[in-house]
Amino acid sequence: MVKMASKFTFGANIAARLRRLAVIAFGLVLGLAFALPAQAAGESKGKKVALLMTIMTTPYVAALAKAFQDRAPFHGMEVTLFAAQYDAALQAQQIDDAIARKFDVLVLMSAGESAVVPSMTRAKAAKIPVIMVNNVPKDGTEDLYVTFVGQDQILLGRAAAEAVSNGLKASGRKLGKVAAITGFLSSGAAIRRNAGFKEAVKKFSNIDLQAVEDGRWDTATSEKVAGQLYARFAGRGGLDAVYGMADNQAVAAIRAAEAAGIKVGYGSPKELVVVGGNCLKEGIDSIKAGKLFATFSQIPTDLGVTTADTVNDYFSGKKLPKLMLLPVELITKANVAQWETKCTY
Repeated sequence: MVKMASKFTFGANIAARLRRLAVIAFGLVLGLAFALPAQAAGESKGKKVALLMTIMTTPYVAALAKAFQDRAPFHGMEVTLFAAQYDAALQAQQIDDAIARKFDVLVLMSAGESAVVPSMTRAKAAKIPVIMVNNVPKDGTEDLYVTFVGQDQILLGRAAAEAVSNGLKASGRKLGKVAAITGFLSSGAAIRRNAGFKEAVKKFSNIDLQAVEDGRWDTATSEKVAGQLYARFAGRGGLDAVYGMADNQAVAAIRAAEAAGIKVGYGSPKELVVVGGNCLKEGIDSIKAGKLFATFSQIPTDLGVTTADTVNDYFSGKKLPKLMLLPVELITKANVAQWETKCTY
C-alpha cells in the first residue's frame, strides 16, 4: 500500500489497487501459507538462518542485512550472511551450500527471479523453508516459499511515474523529456519497478520517456550513466527529468548534472527535475536543499526488522500470509521533516 502524504496524490486507479492489495496481503491470503510442519512456540532459539543477499555494496541492501542481523539475536536465532554480488550462479551455489549445511530457514533476496527457481525447488525437497525478501519471486512459484516480505515493486514504479509527472507540472512544463536510471535489470525488484514505471508514463501526457539505462543500483555507475545521458541529449534541448530508482542513483544524477552545468530543481522550466526512491539520508538532504523533488519511504531497516520478526513468527507456528507488503509513502519537501530520522541509518 502506498499512502501519499503531500499535496500530490495518486490517481484513483492506483489508490484502489493499493487498497485491494492491502486486503489481499493481510487478510484474504491467510489460507495460502506454506505447507511445511508448524514449529512449536518459542522454538526460534538456536535456529540457524541463512541470509542470502544479492550484494552488500549498495546502501539499501547493506542496511537491510544489518537490521536483520541486529534483530535476529533478539529472537535467539543464529544468522550466517551470504552475498551473491548479483551473480545467479554464485547464489545457486550458496543456496546448495546452505541446504547441505542443514540451515533451518533460508531468507532469500534473489539475484534472478527465474534463475533461483531450481535452487528453491531443491530447498523444498530438503524440507527447508524459504522466506523471500524485497525481490519478488517469479509468478507461479508460490509453492516454493513461505511468504514474501517487501513492497509492491510495480506500484512503486507507477508511483515514481506520477511523481515525475507532478514534478514537471511544478516546474511549469507541459511536456518533458525523461530518462530513468534503474537498478539491476536482471533482478526482480528493478525489472518490476521499471515495468510499473514504463506502464504508468503512458498515462501521463506530460511525460516523454526517452531512455532507460541500467545503473546497477551503484552510485558511481549511475553518475557515469547520467553524464552520458546529459551529453547525448545536449543537442536536443536536454532532458527535463530523471528518475533514479534509488536515492543514491538520484543524487548521482544530480551531481552529474551540476558537473555538466545543468541547474537542478523544480522551480522553473529551465531546471532538471529529479525523483528518487527508498529514502536514503542523501536523498532526504537533497529534498531539503530543493534539488530532489521526491522519494519514497521504502526503508530497509524496517524491512530487515520485519523480516526477522516474520522468521520468528514462522518458528513460533504462526500461519503467515503469502504476501506481507509494507506500506510506502511519498516524501516531498512538504513532509520531509517527519521522515528525516527514519531515513537516516
